[in-house]
Amino acid sequence: MITRPVYLEVNLDNLKHNLNIIKNHVDKNSKIIAVVKANAYGFGIQKISQTLIEEGIDYFAVATMSEALEIRRNNKEVRIMILGYNHKDLYKRAIENKIELTIFNILDAKNLNEVAKNLGKSADINLAFETGMNRIGFIKEDLELCIEEIQQLKNLNIVGAFSHFAASDSDDNYTRLQYKKFIEMVNLCKEHKLEIPLKHINNSHGIINYREFDLDAVRPGIILYGSCEFLPHPNGFDLKYLGSIKSKIANLKTINPGEKVSYGLTFEAKRKTKVATIPVGYADGFIRNLSGKIEVLINGKRCKQIGRICMDQMMIDVTDASCKVDDQVVLLGKQDNEEITIEEIAEKAGEIATSYSCHFSNRLPRVYIKNGKIDEVYDELYLL
Repeated sequence: MITRPVYLEVNLDNLKHNLNIIKNHVDKNSKIIAVVKANAYGFGIQKISQTLIEEGIDYFAVATMSEALEIRRNNKEVRIMILGYNHKDLYKRAIENKIELTIFNILDAKNLNEVAKNLGKSADINLAFETGMNRIGFIKEDLELCIEEIQQLKNLNIVGAFSHFAASDSDDNYTRLQYKKFIEMVNLCKEHKLEIPLKHINNSHGIINYREFDLDAVRPGIILYGSCEFLPHPNGFDLKYLGSIKSKIANLKTINPGEKVSYGLTFEAKRKTKVATIPVGYADGFIRNLSGKIEVLINGKRCKQIGRICMDQMMIDVTDASCKVDDQVVLLGKQDNEEITIEEIAEKAGEIATSYSCHFSNRLPRVYIKNGKIDEVYDELYLL
């Protein structure tokens, strides 16, 4: 059941299409670690991860313990790594649920080892190496100082090491420098006989631009969901975005020249103007600073949003469009020969596709499309 006349349509066929493009592009010996953090970039972590499992993916990367446990709840065998920091209070849950933690300092390593020892188990860990993002990770000098201590922590099982490119879409020299630093730290581990089974650094733009850096595994994020952050997509990456947002016209009225629309009275009609109200607002992800900047599709025609976007509603100038109450409105996606892309919306918001996809809130019911038809409807706020 859909409880609102607006929803996020998620095309799982497009997800499979994008995954196949990635599979065909990366080194055949490189494992794919699917990045599904931030609720799978807003599309729903449970449904997205399950679809990827059906397509042969058995390794996932998330940002939080809650995301890891959400996947683990229905999938006992897949590997799950948490990319960032976790407080020591969560170590026990990670070990009990076979969730891989990221370690980037010796204190956390010792604390985790102690918890694992008390449980009579081992903890799976990935070492994060700092190569130029300056976010988390061992720098080479610190790694060299504590590498022997790490080797003495017998209840830690090192399953991999990784780093993250800061500008693999824009700065070739810096990207190559980061890769060089990463390999130097991998070699340092090798010199000390510290085995690293799985080494990975390539993110989405790394996969596109630096196939030679694929190593043992790659971590596709936004390209799984159909965006490269820019248009047109590069050759060989005919990606298809998963999401469309659709609503309906709730109200139509005509206002006279001089009349104003919405909070702050920022829009004033210069002519007799037909105004449509649609039940979508900034609480759904169409942030307030998009006011007056975006367009929507109504009966295949672009129509401009006017006035400030409200929490739950926005107004559209439909003076030049033929429409009626209950007609479909497409805020993101295709209608007839027109399309509004995530890149277009993100640019107008001063953001990128990755960040903007995360704005789509759980107020939006998700309608999942599989094999060209509705597979499942998920409305998180429908609790009856």
